[in-house]
Amino acid sequence: MRQPSVAEQTVLVCALIGTAQMTWGVTVPVLPVYLDSYGIAVGLLGPLVAAFAVGRIIANIPAGLALRRFPARAYLRVVLLGLALVTALTGLATTAGALIGFRLVAGVLGGAAVTVGFALLVAGAPAGRRGAVMATATVVQMSTAGGGALLGGAVVGVAGPAWTFAVAAVPVVAVLLWEVARPAAHYWASTAPAESRPPMELAPSELAPTELAPTEPAPTEPAPTEHPTTEPALPGGAPVGQYRGKSHDRVGRLWTKRFGGKRGARPEPVVTRSWLLLALCAEAFATFFVRFAGEQGLVPVLAYDSGGLQPFTLGLATAAGTVASLAAMPLIARWVDRGARIALLVPAGMVGALAMLCLPLLHVPAGFAVAIVAYSLATSVIGVLPGVITGDAYPASAAGGVIGLTRTAGDVGAAVGPLAVFAVAGFAGYEAACAVLAVLFLVAAAGLVTALLRHRSRTAAPVLAVAS
Repeated sequence: MRQPSVAEQTVLVCALIGTAQMTWGVTVPVLPVYLDSYGIAVGLLGPLVAAFAVGRIIANIPAGLALRRFPARAYLRVVLLGLALVTALTGLATTAGALIGFRLVAGVLGGAAVTVGFALLVAGAPAGRRGAVMATATVVQMSTAGGGALLGGAVVGVAGPAWTFAVAAVPVVAVLLWEVARPAAHYWASTAPAESRPPMELAPSELAPTELAPTEPAPTEPAPTEHPTTEPALPGGAPVGQYRGKSHDRVGRLWTKRFGGKRGARPEPVVTRSWLLLALCAEAFATFFVRFAGEQGLVPVLAYDSGGLQPFTLGLATAAGTVASLAAMPLIARWVDRGARIALLVPAGMVGALAMLCLPLLHVPAGFAVAIVAYSLATSVIGVLPGVITGDAYPASAAGGVIGLTRTAGDVGAAVGPLAVFAVAGFAGYEAACAVLAVLFLVAAAGLVTALLRHRSRTAAPVLAVAS
């Protein structure tokens, strides 16, 4: 049988992520009806949602780190089959305690599945196609979210709420069968310890002009006489002796200890990647904070209170934002694959923050809808770039841990955001609440830009030192 193309394998891994997310996208809107059908107080909905979120927070980091120990294919299969089984069995729960237990376990397995799936995408995405890979993931996620809502509504109306849980597991099983027939071998091998590949550099337009791509040959100029060519090299190709003192040698040893690579395999000191990891976690926290507190909380309230929208017209505005984002994905992917990182982060951060800031001031339905579309486009750009940047800066063996950390930061933002923003709204008004969201969105984008600039300046330093 002919091996599937990398493009097909990419869609397959994205579909595994998307159908895992469908298991809760289909069922969450049905939970109030399900509780009512068994005479359980609707007030239990809060603990149910919280239990699922807690499960995700528990799972993300351990699930990502476990990629270093377990074969990726078998690992993800077990997690997804477990998620499908637990989701289907939830429809048999008739007590509050059983429901909370099922949702907690579903959160653990769902968080693990999405973390592992994204880690495989980041680790296996070809260096020149990371933008296309992450854009594909965004498109598949949006499509499965829309399909999940449609599927849930159809099933609950025809067969009742209990059957919705069983039906929600079917897409996961279907994609797993697809994977059996057409395995994503490229991605399964991407995190295998024996096949760990050297990490990719940042895209050319985001690097200093003198930086070397990992596939280019080493410079042919002779090394300075006081530093013989046999001397061990630090990241960037510069010999250890080029840096006076022992601190830089310790950095090289630290990289070797942490990730098992050779000295010289990375273009920068470890401390720079620590700043980048912090910025990626801050961006994930801010994005989830704004999404859950703003998109799914404050925006509908404002739309009905001062924006002049009704549920139907708000749905149209949201759908327009989704369609605009999907239409923009191919263009965004091309820009990213040509090297755009900072050039997209800056306008996306500014547009998203401005749209959020203006929402309470817009009292015309058309203006409010335009702000929603602008925010959707900005978040689509912001959503593509972190995975690309992670693949640029970290080796395949580190992808699971990095994705686990960033997704945990995001889930914490999702839990904290609604509580914090509605507290601000109650104390100081909607304008203040939207200002908090706008500032957080902008600061997170600015922090990631700063970390990238720092990364670029540090990667340039060793090469410049050799040239001098």
